[in-house]
Amino acid sequence: MSAPKRSWFLWVKLIGTAIGVAYIARLINFAQLRAVIAGMSAWTVVGAITAVFGGLVVGALRWRILLHAYGADKPLPFATALRLTLIATFYNNYVPGGVTGDLLRGVATRECFVNTGTTSAIAVVLVERALGLFSVFALVGLGLLFARGTAVNTDGIVVWVAIGMVGATCCVAALPFARLIGPKLPAPLAKIAARLPAVSSLPGFAAAVGLSLMSQLAVAIAGWIILRDIAPVATFRGALLVVPLAAATAYLPITVGGTGAREAVFASMCTGLFAMTNDQSVGASLVLWISILTVGAIGGLLQLTGRKDDIA
Repeated sequence: MSAPKRSWFLWVKLIGTAIGVAYIARLINFAQLRAVIAGMSAWTVVGAITAVFGGLVVGALRWRILLHAYGADKPLPFATALRLTLIATFYNNYVPGGVTGDLLRGVATRECFVNTGTTSAIAVVLVERALGLFSVFALVGLGLLFARGTAVNTDGIVVWVAIGMVGATCCVAALPFARLIGPKLPAPLAKIAARLPAVSSLPGFAAAVGLSLMSQLAVAIAGWIILRDIAPVATFRGALLVVPLAAATAYLPITVGGTGAREAVFASMCTGLFAMTNDQSVGASLVLWISILTVGAIGGLLQLTGRKDDIA
């Protein structure tokens, strides 16, 4: 992407984020919002951070297994996978764009593929991201089943769940399709298509799908821990709808990390599911975001004390 296009894309995200924040600011009372956050138990925050961290541990294992499933020539040590996952979380949450950390992971693990290098490594990371999106919407779909009979209107959500799952599936299917049509593409594109990895272990790929669901479930648990502190009537079934749906906003190309849109999801859903006020709902969203940023900060510290990772 050229510099002017990157600048335009960044401005779109910043403007989209500003609109979202402005919308939320009209819904809340900042004094009451501060009171909600200040009144939260420290153990709740610790529990949420622990759950988010646990999700990243599972995510690192998923990435390692997915590399093997796509025929990596050299295994990725788990300690290295976890370290790079934490560093990527830092970049994805603190740097505008949301994909910087993923590109870093791809480049850092290029030696896992002896012949196809960076192309295959980045392709696996993109597949992993697609599996994450698929899992987010799968959990939302499960949450929709539990939300029947509540005051929440879920008609429009069903459509977005279907679109999200189909889109994620198409992203995963794009690799074998590109390899199939590669010989018919212009020479430069055909060369890239030939370097794309193919699934060599279906059991490994299936395990990665299962771990992806577990990784996203950990974030839902973090959100539920926070919601229960604010509204004791909050159920885990309800959290399965709210938290993954809010997490899906991070994939929106018009905001920075889903900021604004994430809070809007909490505000619109929690009022109907748990009879929470807008201030309480936004407070829960912000504490979950802070938990994610805290885990991301660990990755930032690891980057500062970094060393060259050797791929065994």
